[in-house]
Amino acid sequence: MSKKNLVKSRADEYIAKIEGHGSLAIDWKKGKVNLHVHEGERLFEGILVGRTADEMHWITPRICGVCPIAHNLASLRATEDALGIKITPTSELLRRLMQVGQNVQSHVLHAVFLALPDYIGIDRITELDFKDPAKFELALFLKELGDEIAYVVAGRNVHPTRTSVGGFHKVPTKEELKGLLEKVKIAIPKARALADFFATLEYPELQVDLELLAQKDGKVLSNKRESFNIKDYKKNIEEEVKKYSTAKFGSYKGSVYMVGSLARLYHKSFYDKDFSSFKLDFKNPYHNNLAQTIETFFELEEAASIIEKLLKKDIDDRIISPSKDASLKGIGAVEAPRGGLYNEVHFDKDGIIKYANIITPTVQNLTSMENTAEALLAQHSEKSHQELEHLMEMLIRAYDPCITCSVH
Repeated sequence: MSKKNLVKSRADEYIAKIEGHGSLAIDWKKGKVNLHVHEGERLFEGILVGRTADEMHWITPRICGVCPIAHNLASLRATEDALGIKITPTSELLRRLMQVGQNVQSHVLHAVFLALPDYIGIDRITELDFKDPAKFELALFLKELGDEIAYVVAGRNVHPTRTSVGGFHKVPTKEELKGLLEKVKIAIPKARALADFFATLEYPELQVDLELLAQKDGKVLSNKRESFNIKDYKKNIEEEVKKYSTAKFGSYKGSVYMVGSLARLYHKSFYDKDFSSFKLDFKNPYHNNLAQTIETFFELEEAASIIEKLLKKDIDDRIISPSKDASLKGIGAVEAPRGGLYNEVHFDKDGIIKYANIITPTVQNLTSMENTAEALLAQHSEKSHQELEHLMEMLIRAYDPCITCSVH
């Protein structure tokens, strides 16, 4: 691209209010957009090689301080799959509760604190405390509750300390769970109010025939093609290196797709609930922010349900041991806040990692971000460059990219 036709290509013009450092390179004449990732490769897969089976789930959360629980759980699933471990129903419930806490933390942080200012005429979220103190307090309450769910179950609200291969080192007490349940019940109507508010926002017009992928019941679902087994993720999800980026770009057998809240709600990955009143547009990626707040509401309803189940029976804190005839090769996947996360690990006979692979949600979304940005240019060609730049940054924020995860 000729430099005179570029904007947002210099290191001092990072896209604001996203996790990490990225910038946009726009060729106005050709209508082409490149998303430059400026962070260095971190080589976590190489770091894992030579480590033991007990270490992977401690190391991978350090990929990201925003979604460490997702990395922890994906690594545990991969390790347990390799070692032939099936955890107890109690451990399954507690891990799902951890995931709920993670999603609430992340969704509120992004949708309210990073994306919302674009829609209500403020520059930064602290200004909301003056403009609408009630909404500011509501957002803080929900974010803090997400932190507390993570803290009570995982031991910390950032990097989990209680999970173990086969279960948990330590489980929460029933008194802790009862206290959490009281707060969750208070939060549910607040989360609904937040989603209702986001449904009233005026989202930029954009129509893209998005392919939406989400995990459900051991499969990856698409709105355009047949589903495939999570175990076959590597046959379907391809990664490409581009010279202008330190992150890989994902595709589904060569095609562009989107992952995250919008895709999960389309496929009802977690929740078979009616959300038609929110008028979610599955062809408009800006609506991913609305989808995040709808998910927050549903997540807290599920948190209450999980805690009630845990309180009705004895908490089984057993740690399950590896099987003697384990394959030593495992795949683990979870729906992280930003979309499907995949981990694969191979061990030698002594339990030492000899191969590791990680595909993060943002890697899968990078190509979609570029394609939808180009669609934006085409569909809003009457607007000025300055207006388009702003709309494009809003679009990138709508995807909630985690640049640090993308260069893992």
